[in-house]
Amino acid sequence: MQKIRALVTGGTGFVGKYLVSLLKESEKFEIFLLESDIREIEHLGEQISTISPDYVFHLAAQAFVPKAIEDPWETEETNVKGTLNLLENLHRMGKPVKMVYVSTADVYGKQDFANLPFSENLIPNPLNPYSGSKLAAESYCRQYAAYDKNLGIVIARPFNHIGVGQRNEFVIPNFCNQIILAEQSGYNFIHVGDLNPTRDFSNVKDIVRGYLLLAEVGIPGEIYNLCSGKEVSIRYLVETLIKFSGKNIECKIDPSRIRSAETSRVYGDNSKMLKLGWKPEISIEQTLEDIYHSIKQ
Repeated sequence: MQKIRALVTGGTGFVGKYLVSLLKESEKFEIFLLESDIREIEHLGEQISTISPDYVFHLAAQAFVPKAIEDPWETEETNVKGTLNLLENLHRMGKPVKMVYVSTADVYGKQDFANLPFSENLIPNPLNPYSGSKLAAESYCRQYAAYDKNLGIVIARPFNHIGVGQRNEFVIPNFCNQIILAEQSGYNFIHVGDLNPTRDFSNVKDIVRGYLLLAEVGIPGEIYNLCSGKEVSIRYLVETLIKFSGKNIECKIDPSRIRSAETSRVYGDNSKMLKLGWKPEISIEQTLEDIYHSIKQ
């Protein structure tokens, strides 16, 4: 049986590694990782032409919000121009291909709380250059899908997802490292930002299962939220992590860690994904415990 040729952009990143592992487990795929700089259209085109993929999972992005705020031009170059380069080369390939574009639930931005949980029908209201760039790339995906019937493009909007191996600058690994340092050095506090906001957290393994399902049965042109559908405060997350240390550690507010533009409540409506047969399987508590002990080892 001929294997499905699957191209993964961003395949060496935090989420990409989990997706590649999942694809390998299925044994249905011949897997290719994008080696070209996605910002260089000609080199990108050469690799796509050689691979001639059946599926494309587009994960490559500049996804760290503080960096996007500091250097919005680089974020636009990677997230918008890079996506446009990919789309144009797939269009030039001239063969049917199913693409999962990994956007972000951050595009919803600030919404009236009456709209909770956020559904795919909400009008986006991005609050930072990262989410703005992802929404712009979404529009290119929809444009190409509309006029090239060979391109079956599905847009995924994942909410927060975490797991073992995430970079230290992200919130959960940062909390873990501070707690472990306090535990080992005898400190009784860690530095935090605002702990009151709520977010919708999932395990990265559940999220990449969703990406694969979208490649297989997602409806081209549709947008799908990937989320737990549950609202969890940042305070609950850090207090859960502190419990794993067995120590009495306090949280001290560091004003430099507070993002002024943040919305205070976020969680999503995952009913479209549930109808496809997907559901989150790994609890947030188990996920936090796995991350904490992985970093402590």
